[in-house]
Amino acid sequence: MNRPLFRWLLAALAGMLVLGLAACGQEEEGTPQPGASPAAASPTRGTITLGLIDMFSSATQQYIANSIRAGFEIAIEEANAAGGVAGYRIEVVTADMGESTDRAVAEAQRLVNERGIRLITIGINSGAAVALAELAKNRQDFLVNGAFATTRRLTGESGSRWAARANISTVEIGGTMAQFLRDKSQIRTVAIVAPDYEYGRHFAEDFKAQLGRIRPDVRVVREEFPPLGARDMTPHVAAVQAARPDLVVTAVFGGDLINFLRAARDLGLTPGTQLFIHGVDLVKMETLRDVLPDGSWGTAWYPFWAVSSQASQDFLNKYRAKTNDIPVAGSLTGYYAGKMLVEAIRKAGSGDLAAVISALDSGVEFDGPVGRVSVRGCDHMALGPFYVGEVRRGSEYPGGIGLANVVPIQVSQVARSCEEIARVRGG
Repeated sequence: MNRPLFRWLLAALAGMLVLGLAACGQEEEGTPQPGASPAAASPTRGTITLGLIDMFSSATQQYIANSIRAGFEIAIEEANAAGGVAGYRIEVVTADMGESTDRAVAEAQRLVNERGIRLITIGINSGAAVALAELAKNRQDFLVNGAFATTRRLTGESGSRWAARANISTVEIGGTMAQFLRDKSQIRTVAIVAPDYEYGRHFAEDFKAQLGRIRPDVRVVREEFPPLGARDMTPHVAAVQAARPDLVVTAVFGGDLINFLRAARDLGLTPGTQLFIHGVDLVKMETLRDVLPDGSWGTAWYPFWAVSSQASQDFLNKYRAKTNDIPVAGSLTGYYAGKMLVEAIRKAGSGDLAAVISALDSGVEFDGPVGRVSVRGCDHMALGPFYVGEVRRGSEYPGGIGLANVVPIQVSQVARSCEEIARVRGG
């Protein structure tokens, strides 16, 4: 062999050796190196885009809408930080419906038709949730997931395989409150105050139905339905006061609740009459500090100050870092909405709509800030704990007010059965 050729072969072999040694330190893209955490992996199969529609520009509902978005995004950020889902990175596209159901429908159609998005979450508005549930059932080319809407029709009367829900409905709310009253023998008469639209009417119907089943000895002596946004609650408080109930159950919220509580205080209904307020953590409880009497009972989705788990603390830390605020009800249900889609995609192995729906049909589970959550197959409803407690003031609570003696009630105990869901759907 001549010397030039020999030198060339040696150089080539040396180069191959260097390349081989370098290759030993590399992994195929998207595969974690030995000993690396799953978060080190990079998704390689592409991106799955989720849609989120809510009342982001609404003057009255913007705070709740943003709390839902923050919780939803945390669920997605966790999934991406862990290497994605089934090899995919998840991204979120938001759309603003303002205060218009028609606009929510138009935005959903745009996301499906123009962006090809098949998994769409709707936030707080029940009317929009029902409209999208009907649209999804008719089109059968996207899934609508309700992050907060409490209408029972979303996965009940208007429900189908193309609908899901992360939040409880008025059925479960009524059942939780009635369950809490099971051993409150001092309560024999009740008045109900709820807003005059579908949510309020359904709340009253469902609470009465559940109360009749659990405490048939209790009589409802008055029902008041003030219009949404009512500034003067005096006539409604006076009517309740005249009925002399042992307990006043309310489903009004936000500014309406503050106006009701002020009128109740000014007319002398409180503090002498026991109150049971649904949804004290829809917004920060400190907004009720000046008007909500100590000793009132209240329901809450996420009384984080009373949940002593590492998962809750981790979520609280992430939420504070993201928003510079404390979580409220929508923060938790928004997280559930994102998490249940993540787990359905993981189980399906892709973002294919039919595969994701089949995954939901067979049920998915995940761990949340307050414990294990199961999404049952018959109606794709997330089932976890809901809380009842007693209003207290003190420095240990955020903003100086919170719930004490908090009792978790499992939603699965008060939810409609799968047989009932099939019946109301006409099956």
